[in-house]
Amino acid sequence: MTDDFIFSQSALQDYEDCPRRFELRYLREVEWPALETSPALEHEAAMLRGQDFHHLLHQHALGVPAEALAATISDAEVRTWWENYLSWQSVHLPAERHPEMMLTAPIAGSVLMAKYDIVARMPDSTFLIIDWKTGRPPSKAKLASRMQTIVYPYVLSRAGAWLNGGVPLSAEMIRMSYWYATTGETIDFSLTSDQLDSHEERLVSIIAQISERFEFPKTQELWRCRFCSYRSLCERGIEAGDMNELDDEANGADELIVDLDQIEEISF
Repeated sequence: MTDDFIFSQSALQDYEDCPRRFELRYLREVEWPALETSPALEHEAAMLRGQDFHHLLHQHALGVPAEALAATISDAEVRTWWENYLSWQSVHLPAERHPEMMLTAPIAGSVLMAKYDIVARMPDSTFLIIDWKTGRPPSKAKLASRMQTIVYPYVLSRAGAWLNGGVPLSAEMIRMSYWYATTGETIDFSLTSDQLDSHEERLVSIIAQISERFEFPKTQELWRCRFCSYRSLCERGIEAGDMNELDDEANGADELIVDLDQIEEISF
């Protein structure tokens, strides 16, 4: 692994799911043309709808009028998501919002990056991380264990002082919500100092493991291979898993490999 490698929630989640997939995707940068889910056309359409929806929300956060954006929507499902979003944000989102924000923080001799859909400063001076989701909601317990739920608040606590007049953000000032376009509902997480310390310990441990590894074994949880583009390369089958079995979209929001020059806000 190169010294300038930047860790992200996607990279760390891949490592936790399957060290071999992490190696192939991030260290060797192997491109393997296999479907992750089937049917292929339905999966592609779902991905495009998700991208279109995220673009709408980004444009709206930048000040483009909702009426103008609504006029560009041709897909009925995206329109439903958009209407759910407008109803929710009008009640729950304050005026001070920071969309598509990217932050990095140093950790264990490495750099950890987070790309946020939006960070909002709430009336009570707490900061709410919001991540837009277009997939099927998982259980809160499952979501709590995901790297995104750990990485995003951690990086904000270490690199978000500029949002607070230069004063570092305490754990209790940070909350995170996953908002699901299909239902208009959220899954919410608060943070304590003990939890933040625990998150840091976990992240340091994983990064240390990766840095010290010479071999990256395949996962023993074979069901994961059905949704992995490297399954045929690893001789773990050919047929893709059914996308209807997934409870959330893949972690593709942040870049797989990022150069330091691309990051606007860096805290060292």
